[in-house]
Amino acid sequence: MKNYFLYFILLLSFSAFSQNNKFSIDVSSGLSLPIGKYKGQVLNEGSFTKPGGNVLLNINWLAKPPFGVRISLGGSMHPVDVASLGWVKVASDPFLSDISIRSDPYIPLTAMGGVFYERAIFQKVKLQGGINAGIMDIQTPYQLNKPKYYLFGPEYFEITAAKDYTFVYQVSLDLEYEIREGWSLIVNSSYNHADAEFTFWTANDIRVDKRPISYILANFGFRLKL
Repeated sequence: MKNYFLYFILLLSFSAFSQNNKFSIDVSSGLSLPIGKYKGQVLNEGSFTKPGGNVLLNINWLAKPPFGVRISLGGSMHPVDVASLGWVKVASDPFLSDISIRSDPYIPLTAMGGVFYERAIFQKVKLQGGINAGIMDIQTPYQLNKPKYYLFGPEYFEITAAKDYTFVYQVSLDLEYEIREGWSLIVNSSYNHADAEFTFWTANDIRVDKRPISYILANFGFRLKL
């Protein structure tokens, strides 16, 4: 019984603290659109990615209005355009007549913190612009290749995954519409960029592939003010 009473007191205290300090939580999802070399279709430079989905969780604190701080956790999924990748491989290898490829997607995961500026533009409508920075966890996809050669060649070969943890930054713009006290609809958009380095070990050497990871998020979700 004492434990339940303690939990109740802690809950009330956190609620009061949150209200005094204007905390809010955003949950949203939507499109994740690769751009630049990340979606490029040049061997050894581009990643051949296609648009995918994402989920995003933001914890906001309007510390000193109109300025606030934010913690942002997100994850995206970008499928690989295996049809275009196969075509480019065939075009670049005179001994290759055809190839089929099965590939896992790219899944960048991010954990960031930053600051934002909030301004009311209409009644119940607010605009927030922010800058975040942190770490990205990303790995190249595992791929199974089944080539057909004009003469002789392997029946299949694998490309294993390589992981990297790298610095990432984000520039965001949010539009908030209050639907009732404590609840809002939000439209979130952001530009995200990181420079990843993937290390591959061979029998005789170590190869490092440098890949820019750039994508735009376009999300819709809810904001709960605590």
